[in-house]
Amino acid sequence: MIKLFIFSILSLTTFAKLEITEEMKWNEYNHAAYQQLPPMGSERVTSQLEVKSKPIIRDQDGFGSCYLFATTSLLDQACIKSGACDEDKQISVLDVLGKTQLQNGNSKEFLGLNGGNIPQVTRSLTNGKKVDLSFSTEECAPYQQIENYNGQANGDFDIEEHPQLKAMNDIYYQVKKETESDGFCRPCNEEFFKKYYPFSTDMIENLSRAATKIASINAFEEFLNEVLIPKKCRDEKEKVKIPGVKFHQEHISDKDKFRKKMIELFENDQSAAISSCTWQRYCEGEDDISDMSMCPQEKRKRSCGGHAYLLSGFRTICDSNGECRNQYKVHNSWGTHFNVFNDNGWVEEGPLFDAYKDFSNQLVTYVESEPKKIVRSDFSRSGIYYCDGVRGAGDNVWANKMQRAGHRCYLR
Repeated sequence: MIKLFIFSILSLTTFAKLEITEEMKWNEYNHAAYQQLPPMGSERVTSQLEVKSKPIIRDQDGFGSCYLFATTSLLDQACIKSGACDEDKQISVLDVLGKTQLQNGNSKEFLGLNGGNIPQVTRSLTNGKKVDLSFSTEECAPYQQIENYNGQANGDFDIEEHPQLKAMNDIYYQVKKETESDGFCRPCNEEFFKKYYPFSTDMIENLSRAATKIASINAFEEFLNEVLIPKKCRDEKEKVKIPGVKFHQEHISDKDKFRKKMIELFENDQSAAISSCTWQRYCEGEDDISDMSMCPQEKRKRSCGGHAYLLSGFRTICDSNGECRNQYKVHNSWGTHFNVFNDNGWVEEGPLFDAYKDFSNQLVTYVESEPKKIVRSDFSRSGIYYCDGVRGAGDNVWANKMQRAGHRCYLR
């Protein structure tokens, strides 16, 4: 915590009144998007704007799937606004992955959980058009199915450390090879699958079903979808449906235009997905160095590791002298601990925008959808009401008041 505090103070020369040296930058002052500084001294939050339909906070659990989580969170918000989702009913990240074309099936690279980008997901789901979408729920097909970790965290995804996933990956390519001639997989029985991993009976049934469809499957992500989405979850009655979904993407590299666009979106109850650099230090030619402060200056290098996340709020903080600074609220896929240690997600505008601009593609992605139409008669019925995706504490009278106050309410 002390280091985090020093990190935040050093990142703000306006407040720290310190000369930031190159040595300080290397040891403490990383160029990162998530530099936070809550109101201090005479400072007060003078204005604050947040989206009302907040998607749940998820955890990508070390996989390179931030792009997937960011896009799914956009869909979660659209689903909440449509009335089909709430805090207990969200979209399955694995189902979104299975519907995303990341590779052509000829490469053995495991791309689905080891990197990708938001346009790949949006293009696969809607191809630039306005369409109705349906997905299995997270409850029915949870992301946790792939989290059987079997190694040491090192900051990079390694499929070798996920034995069940690796087995599925190897099975996919082997079955593809076995069925090239006539589309029939002769060795696809229980003994064949268990050579790769001690799968459960249910999982073997799923693998067998997926194997019979291998001729029409073009990528491992689709195969994974067939294996990990249970048959009951594929029933249209069990899925969540989002009407009229269309993704919009804009290239914005000017800070003022970026801020204006964010405020416009937040006022319309829309989050925005962006990608930015998360800078990583390394000592060139010194792979075994453990203390970066010992790296000679001529060997000190930084690399840009991309990360995707949502922005869901904007606020201004001013002191008694009228000096102000801006912050954005980050909706990250690193679990709730990110918010706990980052002032509930509020980070400084300057470092965040710099990290966004340093990324190779300054792209802002947001989603347009058709909200569920509320008619006055809806509030005449008793039942459980939700407002902005959260289960309410009152009856139809309470929901009617919330609706009049600008909240999106519906009966489930």
